[in-house]
Amino acid sequence: MLRFHKDIYFPDIVKIEKLNELLNKKSWKFSSHCLENLKYRAIDNASILNHIKNLKLDAKNVFEYYLFGNEIEKLCYRIPYSHSDIILVVSRYKSIITIYLNSKNDNHETLKKELYQSVK
Repeated sequence: MLRFHKDIYFPDIVKIEKLNELLNKKSWKFSSHCLENLKYRAIDNASILNHIKNLKLDAKNVFEYYLFGNEIEKLCYRIPYSHSDIILVVSRYKSIITIYLNSKNDNHETLKKELYQSVK
């Protein structure tokens, strides 16, 4: 599986936009990992889930994605929310794989570029 980050190399923006349109027509699903992560991190679950319930995904919020063959398998979104951002990892079937809050000031100084594909 190939991994891409917007700060390194992001070649499939048209695919991301098309998948994003399809996802917005589907209902949310929650993986068991997602639900466990919400409990473990003890964040305001009800407020966050309510925010997500009516959320329309926007391709401009994707900062990372994974490609398997020619298909996008999962997308990582950074969603503005209150005093933090919601990081939402979503499968191509609109199942939330994981969710957590991140500081709005996080500027990826620790980004490990070697983990991602770069221009070839």
